[in-house]
Amino acid sequence: MSVRLRSLTAAAAVIISALLVISGCSTDSAGRDAQTGTENGYVGHDQQLTRVPVAKRVKAPVISGPSLTDGKTIDSADYAGKVLVINVWGSWCPPCRKEAPDLQTASDKLGAKAQFIGINSRDPAKAAPQAFLRAHKITYPSIYDPDGSQVVKFDNLPPSAIPSTLVIDEQGRLAVRILGTISTDTLVDIVDDVAAGK
Repeated sequence: MSVRLRSLTAAAAVIISALLVISGCSTDSAGRDAQTGTENGYVGHDQQLTRVPVAKRVKAPVISGPSLTDGKTIDSADYAGKVLVINVWGSWCPPCRKEAPDLQTASDKLGAKAQFIGINSRDPAKAAPQAFLRAHKITYPSIYDPDGSQVVKFDNLPPSAIPSTLVIDEQGRLAVRILGTISTDTLVDIVDDVAAGK
């Protein structure tokens, strides 16, 4: 094998490894697992928490799309002036199933202090994510975003794993990003801090 070919092969391996880390919940090379909801080929993602200092926060994008439950449009702009908690999830993702009860409990505990919105990503049809919402008794709205068009709007601090959770402050600025799962208590503490202007 030539030196150049070895270099290209090594570079390709590095790129593939990076893509798997970024994707969080990943699938096999054919992508079958995301379509079927099985756990084969799943690549996990360790939790990473990023807090943005108040002075360095930038405006978060407006997200919108059809609700998984009734098809009506969900628009984050409708919740201007509130702390927003945006969770990116997929019905095919094992950690999403694990953290769903914690997110619902956090939403219940925080009440009017924060509005939760889900973004369902990479589910090719609505049936599986709708069943997910029913199974976990999720009461906050979720946008159906199979092509990721809403997720990619967060280019400044992207939710580059599934699950990911973003907390947006009352001024509409991205304050916290969590890659990976999060517990009820941690999320409640984070939202309390953001609501207090920290």
